[in-house]
Amino acid sequence: MKQNGLLLFFISPLFCLSQETVFYNANIFTADPQKPFAEAIAINGKIITTVGNYNEVKKKAGAHAEWVDMKGGFLMPGLIDTHNHAVEGGFQLTKPNANDIPLGISELLAYAKEELKKKTGLTGDVLVIYGINISTWKSLDEIIRVFNSDEFTAQPVLLGGSDGHTAWCNNVLLQRNGISKNYIESLTPEEKYNFGTRATGDPNGFLKEEAYYKKVEASLEKETNFNRSAALAIDHCNQLGITAWLDPHADNFLEAYRYLRENKKLTAHVAALLLANADAAAQPQIDKARTLQKKYNGADFSIIGFKVFADGVIEYPTQTAALSIAYTGTSSKGALLFNPKKFARFAAAADKNNLLVHVHAIGDRAVTETLNGFETMRRTNQNYTIPHIITHLQIVQPSDFTRFKQLNILTSFQLFWALADPTTIDIVKPYIDPSLYQWQYPARSMLQAGVTITGASDWPVTTANPFEAIYHAETRKGSMGVLDSTQCMPRLAMLYAYTSEAAKALRMEKSIGSLQAGKFADMILLDRDVLTVTPEAMMNTRVRWTMFEGKKIYEAAK
Repeated sequence: MKQNGLLLFFISPLFCLSQETVFYNANIFTADPQKPFAEAIAINGKIITTVGNYNEVKKKAGAHAEWVDMKGGFLMPGLIDTHNHAVEGGFQLTKPNANDIPLGISELLAYAKEELKKKTGLTGDVLVIYGINISTWKSLDEIIRVFNSDEFTAQPVLLGGSDGHTAWCNNVLLQRNGISKNYIESLTPEEKYNFGTRATGDPNGFLKEEAYYKKVEASLEKETNFNRSAALAIDHCNQLGITAWLDPHADNFLEAYRYLRENKKLTAHVAALLLANADAAAQPQIDKARTLQKKYNGADFSIIGFKVFADGVIEYPTQTAALSIAYTGTSSKGALLFNPKKFARFAAAADKNNLLVHVHAIGDRAVTETLNGFETMRRTNQNYTIPHIITHLQIVQPSDFTRFKQLNILTSFQLFWALADPTTIDIVKPYIDPSLYQWQYPARSMLQAGVTITGASDWPVTTANPFEAIYHAETRKGSMGVLDSTQCMPRLAMLYAYTSEAAKALRMEKSIGSLQAGKFADMILLDRDVLTVTPEAMMNTRVRWTMFEGKKIYEAAK
């Protein structure tokens, strides 16, 4: 017995050896506003133990720590996306996709013919091409001509707008789904608005909002197993340095996220939202959320609340975003998709049940009414702890800027879209009042008003790459010049927007978003110093490796 005790005396220290790793000689952006820069960081397992200068970290490091010389490399926290339809993005990686690239109709036709020959990407027998840049809808006459002739005369074709709110389908698909002149004439004026028509009253194939979702998209052959899509999505995001995101509409993908977790493939922190109807009774939706939370919440995945649509999109010819001034040449101010009083009641009920509300609002009227509802919610509950969110925010009135801070409402901006190109000029500027147009994506003004800016992609609407989005936020440059240079964002503010500020939107600011002792060791090594290079060089940043909870989950080929 004494011998066994002696043996344990000598063996037990082996089990106490530190697993600490110290990364030193590094250029570190911590995203901690109190201590934003460092040169060394120590981690132990999943957790950061020390951050600071070399001597500070050396003093606290264990005697058996492993030391890794970063040779001046640039380290920062893993990036966080506050509006990322990741599994849907992974699904679209497997399908024909124009990736939001503006294509001429001849280019689009050539691509469609190539995909039709391969057939591997067909959805049932329908050729669906996702990611059509919405400026393409300017050429509807040509689209109608080429995709209703030759090999497409009998081949169903659906072109899905990159905005997720528009689509076009050819004659054979219209007929299959019962969309005819007689059908459209049977609809209410509000319903007719979502169907494009010719001078004769016949459908031209262009569909908006519910016309697409209910009449065409719902008829497509449905995917039921999204496991492969989820695995592709996680790899794609990790390669871009993304280690956390808010999935704003995860209803159909809960099993896919569970698959990732159970197979140890969930290398990201995911906060998920369920689609809600703010005009319907809140309690049954809250009860459903509670049931799903019990079933799916676990390590690195949690259902935290609801997504609500306040309106549609602003671009011509869709024009479903809710504005305070009618679209030029029309009497329409777009569509507010909830009753303001009912939204306020829904938000108050969700907030009282510790559930976050994340609202899609593009037009200024949608933003104002959402803030009005949140103001009523705050007054009713006297609770300011949950940082509810408004996303997209294409047009925001200056009178609403300070309300975000006063009400503790976060922004979720997709500033990749804030550039001068046909999507923000040709199909927006002529169609809305100049007093509204001047406040397109007013991120800098809102930042100066003390509003919390968080970064988001809306992938697969556009690229998930945060560095490309930061470039557009900083320069607002596009093919047609600069979109209001007064709204250019400081780069440092955008780095915070994708790290410590974004963590607040996931309600995880205590565990992720910055390199601080006690937080998860989520960090990325970049191929350049993104604090000092030109905007163009920053846009082309590549991730050398991505670490999630202390483990490298991606490393670029050398």
